[in-house]
Amino acid sequence: MVNHYTPKAHTGRHMAETIPDSWDRETDVLVVGSGGAGLVAALAAQPADVLVLEKAPWIGGTTAVSGGGLWLPNSRPVIEAVGEQPTEQVRTYIRRCAGDRVDEKLIETFVDLAPTVLDFIESETALEFQFAGYPDYHTDWEEGSDDGNMVEPTLFDGRRLGEQLADVRDDPHHTFPVPASEIYEAGGHAKFAQVANLEELERRAEADQLATGRALIAGLYEGCLDVGVAFETEAPAQELVVDGDEVVGAVATTDDEKMFVGADAVVIAAGGMDWDEDMRENFLRGPATGPATPPSVDGDGIKMGMDVGAALGNTNEAWWFPTGHVPGQTWEDGSPLYSMIWGRTLPGSIIVNEAGERFCNEAGNYHDLTKRFHTFDPRPYDYENLPAYLIVDRAYREQYSLLTVAPGEETPDWVAMGDTLRELAAEIGVDPDGLEVTVSAFNEHAKEGNDPAFGRGETAYDRFVGDPDADYPNLAPLEEPPFYAIEVHSGIIGTKGGLVTGTDGAVLGVDGEPIPGLYAASNSTAHVMGMGYAGAGATLGPNVVFGYQAGKHAGDRA
Repeated sequence: MVNHYTPKAHTGRHMAETIPDSWDRETDVLVVGSGGAGLVAALAAQPADVLVLEKAPWIGGTTAVSGGGLWLPNSRPVIEAVGEQPTEQVRTYIRRCAGDRVDEKLIETFVDLAPTVLDFIESETALEFQFAGYPDYHTDWEEGSDDGNMVEPTLFDGRRLGEQLADVRDDPHHTFPVPASEIYEAGGHAKFAQVANLEELERRAEADQLATGRALIAGLYEGCLDVGVAFETEAPAQELVVDGDEVVGAVATTDDEKMFVGADAVVIAAGGMDWDEDMRENFLRGPATGPATPPSVDGDGIKMGMDVGAALGNTNEAWWFPTGHVPGQTWEDGSPLYSMIWGRTLPGSIIVNEAGERFCNEAGNYHDLTKRFHTFDPRPYDYENLPAYLIVDRAYREQYSLLTVAPGEETPDWVAMGDTLRELAAEIGVDPDGLEVTVSAFNEHAKEGNDPAFGRGETAYDRFVGDPDADYPNLAPLEEPPFYAIEVHSGIIGTKGGLVTGTDGAVLGVDGEPIPGLYAASNSTAHVMGMGYAGAGATLGPNVVFGYQAGKHAGDRA
């Protein structure tokens, strides 16, 4: 079957709806999507009348299932903790990450507004933010910071929302309400599970104390409700309404009926193309086989913008992250729930391909690591590093979790096991000779804390995500049988290409001119990070900054 992506205009559907005889609903600003960018846009549009449309039954989108961190250089918590960085150093760092594919004015706008937007969120909501202490992802670059630029919400009292707390999407990725900084202070993911006070975490959960992305969404949601922002859930927006070249509203579906919403301005903040298989295969740089985001994120906002002639940018990129799947774990619609694999950074683990060969620095930042899955081999005409497998030994299993399997727990059937490396290789379909040679070479150097093949453990970032109590934070030989393996997917925590916007959040047409009445933020847009990833929170940080810009200018228009 020929695989291709066809915009709606080429399928017999109208590119956009024309003005109806009467509107079912009217508002000053219509926001499509209720993630972090959309909710900040709704707040920034005040005092305009704002309606937020959300496709899913719950508020929060991808933000609600994220770590909730915001990469906001020189914001108040960062300066208080580690001091101020020179503005040009930050800009240079982003330019290098972006890879010369982002308008310099967008970078300048983000860096200049980052502190202002955090102050705005704290002033308009009950949220408070703290410095997380997570290093930038390129600490080997002169411009990168060993201290990092990530801030995060402190614990948020969900009881403030009362019954409306049930409107906020649950987060399957974060079992207990734990701010990231607590995990890092305990020695990272490897150690937190061993030292965590489960009674305290259960008490927090029972008291509706929220952390990470749920805290961020709950605080923003409360702030929006307090100023009268209206919400419609299970109301997917499908098409924009145009009057000539001007966007004047949108069409949503509620209870299987069309709802025409008139607006002076529309802000698209609907997330990326994570679950639209056709869009992923035709736009992304390589396979994305394990999205860790909710299945409602399937490119609707991007398609709506395309229908009215929006320019597209950065569509080959995503926020790449190696993921794994526990059989039986699903989202609300039955789609498989993919979880992020953190244990790859720890001593006694490697990732190999079908040839049994390593192909990456397993402790490197997840975004650039996953790009290694996309190496193409022209001989078999396939991706040489897919499928891939995380390999660990008994010593690892006795210390660290393997996805949902804690140390000491019985090994489930979905984890492959072999008394020898050859037996394990046969179990997962990997070349046994290749695996034995790879492990032998790896072990020889790992015993001395070295990895000449890929430099694992050489940067401050690598060591930060390792085990601080081990002889070497990221390295140990795999020597103790039995050996274990799980499949590693070329996963994503969102895509980051789409509608091209100006510094004010206005969507630009293919002619480079703003489309009147249309604004955008979030992963629906061509992200300011371009091809790279500056550090933890570099998805959400820019998204809320440009959500602020889009909402503010949409509100001014209204």
